[in-house]
Amino acid sequence: MTDAESPPATPLEPATWWTRCKAVLLDGLIFFAALIVPIIPVIVGLVVAWNGSRDEFEFNGTAIVVVVIGLVLVAAVFVWAGWLFGYRQGVTGTTPGKRRLRIRLVDVETGGAPGGARGVGRWLVPGLVGGIQGVGNVIQLVDYLWPLWDSKKQRLTDKVFRTRVVVGLPADGTDNGPEPPVSPIS
Repeated sequence: MTDAESPPATPLEPATWWTRCKAVLLDGLIFFAALIVPIIPVIVGLVVAWNGSRDEFEFNGTAIVVVVIGLVLVAAVFVWAGWLFGYRQGVTGTTPGKRRLRIRLVDVETGGAPGGARGVGRWLVPGLVGGIQGVGNVIQLVDYLWPLWDSKKQRLTDKVFRTRVVVGLPADGTDNGPEPPVSPIS
């Protein structure tokens, strides 16, 4: 069979909102678990610096060093998260949560992974918009809920970055990490 005679590619089935939501929750748990470790030195440094009798902070050299180390580690976790949930998602189409639920991010036109820059943008923009108190929070909430009524099940962010989340893992041999274990309860 030649390329001209091959059957047309099957359309990619969009992932449901609930499946996407579960993937985001799994990814969020991974992120916050990693964030707990560097938060501990920040809290310890603040506790050491607190003077309860005067109700104020008195930072000495040790407290400052511990807080700074903690803040540097917090920044490192955010860089790691940008790589894992942004860049790597753009290159491979998956995050740990998406891989576990067997869904992936694809380019609307090609059906392949959208690329690292678009992955980072897709990860970063909603967080920045949500950081704007008030109207930004409303826009972020609408963005997350948009697939519930959208015919293509895309978020507003997906529309901006020309991506969509579909069912199935890539069949092109892309390195997406190890296969997830079979759950004994599902």
